[in-house]
Amino acid sequence: MSGLNPYDVREKCKVKPLCYDFTAPTEWLNLPATRKALGITSASSQWSSCNMQVNSMFKNDWMKSQQYTIPPLLANGVRVLIYAGDADFICNWMGNKAWTLALDWPHASEFNAAIDSDWNVDGTKAGTARTSNGFTFLQVNNAGHMVPMNQPENSLSMIETFMSGGTFPSGN
Repeated sequence: MSGLNPYDVREKCKVKPLCYDFTAPTEWLNLPATRKALGITSASSQWSSCNMQVNSMFKNDWMKSQQYTIPPLLANGVRVLIYAGDADFICNWMGNKAWTLALDWPHASEFNAAIDSDWNVDGTKAGTARTSNGFTFLQVNNAGHMVPMNQPENSLSMIETFMSGGTFPSGN
């Protein structure tokens, strides 16, 4: 009712129902050259930003607690990164941080005792990280729900750091 985009409270809702204008990426993804490069051979299939048929197949997966799935991963040495943009209302960083702090896992006390540290990309603060024992919570600055859309360079750095086994700042 505020007219603001619930995925990025810095903006007005531009295009209902998702509040984002996906015209440019939709047009690009439907170009013959793009479809060929992606190996799409069906002439009848077209990219759409929100396919409600696919969406409906995930209806039983909506808003599931991860309190039973993430702790065993962490306990077995699987690194986990949870991130959220600081302007996302729907999946806000405060709620995401709260559930990471509430997780019951072998190193929960160490994670909870860790201090939040600046996460920098190319010498500029890009967010705030809390890291301990392979678990990182990252609040990404100047980003809404679509972190890679809002902060492409910082998102790439985040993914490259995580995938390469690199570390985020630790307050331990």
